[in-house]
Amino acid sequence: MAKKGGVQQLQADISSDEEFEKFLQRPGLLVLDIYSEWCGPCLGMVGSLRKIKLELGGDNLQLAINGKAINIMFGTDVPKLVAMITRELELTLAKEPHEFYEITELQPIELEQLRVKNEAIQLAEKIELEESKRKRIEYLKYVTDTIMENLPDIGITVFGPQVNRDMFKKLSEPADPLKIQCKDRKVFTITQNDFNTVNFAAENPLEDEVQKYLYDKELLMCFWKVEETMGSPPTVLHLYAHELTKETIKPPDEFNEEETILPPLIVPIEITIEIEDKIEPETEETNAENVEETPEEEENLRKQTQIIKIPPIWVPSDQRTHAALIYTYFRAQTSSFLPPDPTPEPPHIIMTFDAYKKKDLINLVDACRDDVPLYGFFNSDNPQTATFIANSVDKYNAKPYVPTDKIVLKVNKVPGATIPLLMEYGPSYVSPNSVVGFKEAAKFFPPTYKSALQEEAELHAVKAEKPKKRKKNKKGADAGEIGQDNAGAQDNQQEADEAAKTSPEEGASTTSSGEDSCESRPATADGNNLTTEAAQ
Repeated sequence: MAKKGGVQQLQADISSDEEFEKFLQRPGLLVLDIYSEWCGPCLGMVGSLRKIKLELGGDNLQLAINGKAINIMFGTDVPKLVAMITRELELTLAKEPHEFYEITELQPIELEQLRVKNEAIQLAEKIELEESKRKRIEYLKYVTDTIMENLPDIGITVFGPQVNRDMFKKLSEPADPLKIQCKDRKVFTITQNDFNTVNFAAENPLEDEVQKYLYDKELLMCFWKVEETMGSPPTVLHLYAHELTKETIKPPDEFNEEETILPPLIVPIEITIEIEDKIEPETEETNAENVEETPEEEENLRKQTQIIKIPPIWVPSDQRTHAALIYTYFRAQTSSFLPPDPTPEPPHIIMTFDAYKKKDLINLVDACRDDVPLYGFFNSDNPQTATFIANSVDKYNAKPYVPTDKIVLKVNKVPGATIPLLMEYGPSYVSPNSVVGFKEAAKFFPPTYKSALQEEAELHAVKAEKPKKRKKNKKGADAGEIGQDNAGAQDNQQEADEAAKTSPEEGASTTSSGEDSCESRPATADGNNLTTEAAQ
């Protein structure tokens, strides 16, 4: 029991590293409380800690032994905290050994929390990546279907780096018998992203090592129109590629008594590349002999050379990959039937907070408007059952207040400081990943939802479109000046009426049965608890 009658320092506020170091030098059992000022239950723990010090610790409990940590607890479970401190205090007074941890060292419970957190992050990233790939493939299928429907007689040939523009005259010679016409030809720099698009459904893609070698190289590509009677573009262009790469036998003539073999017009080239190969781990006996020679941190990698063959021409064997080549490299040929790519919506999540935090939160939301495109007040953070209350702080403050109300934010999941800053305000819910967040945002903010800024912009647009009518009296005089004061008063009244109107989403919060639930709200959200009649 603490000593009575003496003055005790019940709490030491630490605001710097120097004060923290001095605190660690105090004798006895030290209890360090780390909390956020906005957390109500956390602030309530301050009084509980003072009571614990008075009743349990006295001079031996300083609200780390030898500057080291011995235990940790998360949350505001006071009985659990009392039990933990009592146990540790008894061990301290009895001079029993403790298990020590450095202040900067993670304790077992923190390591477990970190493991769970990292697994959740990895799972979220995996789900988001799979969803992103699914959406991309879905869009590419739509694009290539549209191109195949509108350009069924078009195919693309991709020539290797050994072929250049100056050789095109020779390349055109085998084209005439096959009745194919080159409608466009260009040289493009190959990138990995472009080839990922081209190969999303390719049946005969180039080998991986060949593709890697071709990145950042300039390749000639031709846009061919194929006669329908000759066959499909992949079939006819494969014949064309064969003509370019085959040897030609020239029969005897007056100059040569024997047949002459002419080389192909274009030929493959062999390139030597360097690759890294992982060395298989050695046996225990070998490792024991060489343990001093090989550092543990050194990676078992060795470089090897490999010869790859770069084909002089590549022709996809499926029409969809030809369409993907058109989409990637000859987009101008599709301008008459294919609209520009839509701007993708950033991945986003839902973050909800208790409505009483609205003042500080809205200041942050206004400062990060690009990353928080929408927000609103709801009676719950469950997207399936939540009822809309208001789309702005001013409208929410004018409505009766309930402590369980939530402010819901749609937050873009992009690199930056916005999400970490919002996390400091202690959200009551955060979407586990952007895939779930997308579905939740569609519930909270359907296409019909309008923010306060959108409503204000629409109101100004309506005002700008309204023409001013000017009436004439019987004498032909302009009546606009005569009734100017009255008209001005009417316009002001009309603006007030329009401003008072709310969208369907801004109406009174209702229960599941459709009845008005505002009567049960004891006070307005801005703290006023008097109705209009009572105020009168």
